[in-house]
Amino acid sequence: MEINGSPGVTRNISATGVYFETSEEPASGAKVSFTIDVLVNGESLKMVCSGEVVRVDHKEGAVGIAVKLDNSVFAGARTEARS
Repeated sequence: MEINGSPGVTRNISATGVYFETSEEPASGAKVSFTIDVLVNGESLKMVCSGEVVRVDHKEGAVGIAVKLDNSVFAGARTEARS
């Protein structure tokens, strides 16, 4: 995963949120954008996400960040028009 050009490690991901560790330290309540590399059916895809920081944990050598997702899409994914 990557946020503001800084690498990180995704620790937990769900349909509504993500928890990761990185060197970045956004404030609680801040809006953030980041990417996560996800393995889907043996293919590595990049998921582009945005959301709100709901918790910041200070750990030895890293910062843990919990984000409530507002949006997430796979880079290059096509959407079909519905009639």
